[in-house]
Amino acid sequence: MDDVVPHEQANLRIGVEPAGPDEVIMAVGGRLGSTTAHRLRSAITALLNRGGIRTIGLDLRRLDSIDSTGIGTLVVAQRISAQVGVRLRLTAVSAYAARILGTLGADVMLGLPPARMGTV
Repeated sequence: MDDVVPHEQANLRIGVEPAGPDEVIMAVGGRLGSTTAHRLRSAITALLNRGGIRTIGLDLRRLDSIDSTGIGTLVVAQRISAQVGVRLRLTAVSAYAARILGTLGADVMLGLPPARMGTV
């Protein structure tokens, strides 16, 4: 049986917008998993290396799927960001991602306010 996934869902989409003088919002959509997590890792690393940023907000409202590699990437990115003095936090997630992250307790660890979980 072949897995048929629409092209727009097969890839990870990442956009970065300024949200203040030292804050950006990174919108992540599509599939975050073993074949795409390296792209998110690279994007966050580029922001950290750029400097001048104190907060990275992750907007996961358009995330279609996330696997253990994707979750691990978020957790490690949060830890590395904290080590260099940058706050990485979730600003919003899809209902799907909220269920997965909530089950694992990663929603709280990544700073997602309870009222924002599952916003679309």
